[in-house]
Amino acid sequence: MIMFNHVMGQEKLKDFRNYPIVLTLHFHSLSMPFKDWKSVFSNVGIGLGTEVSHNGNNNWVQQLNLVWLKNRGTGSRLSLNTQTSWRPSLRSDFYSEVKIGVGYMLALRATKSFQKRGNDWIQVDKRGKSLLVIPVGIGFGQNNFSNDTYFSPFVGYEFALLKGYNKSIPVMPQSSIQIGSRVHFD
Repeated sequence: MIMFNHVMGQEKLKDFRNYPIVLTLHFHSLSMPFKDWKSVFSNVGIGLGTEVSHNGNNNWVQQLNLVWLKNRGTGSRLSLNTQTSWRPSLRSDFYSEVKIGVGYMLALRATKSFQKRGNDWIQVDKRGKSLLVIPVGIGFGQNNFSNDTYFSPFVGYEFALLKGYNKSIPVMPQSSIQIGSRVHFD
């Protein structure tokens, strides 16, 4: 038996597909929210992720992201996080986005580090630190729904708190601007 999806004589479009590939370009810095824009654009990173819907639509999704951030001054970072995202529609195919999550970050050191032991300074390895990450973000995007493969571009701003950066600064802020696209396959 052959089945057809028709709504009033037209083929019904799938409005969301789970597990799109999410490609993101990140511009970031260790800074307070909406401060030091010059340093944000001097550090670039890339992200790869996916998402799954909580309700079968694109307005409540759970994201999983792997992000590599390059920072000459403080060292590169590798982050794995998950975020819950709410996307209310603005009009037609445009949406806004608010998201919050939790993750893990490996912060590598940019240069050799030393630690004082007694009266001597001893070189510490260059591996870096494991940090707890709590990201909060806002954004805007577009969904041009199609039954074929389609792209859903977006732009966003994310503020994250990094816990465990060092003893004198227990919580470090990080800001990033994100530009990317979700690739929804047929």
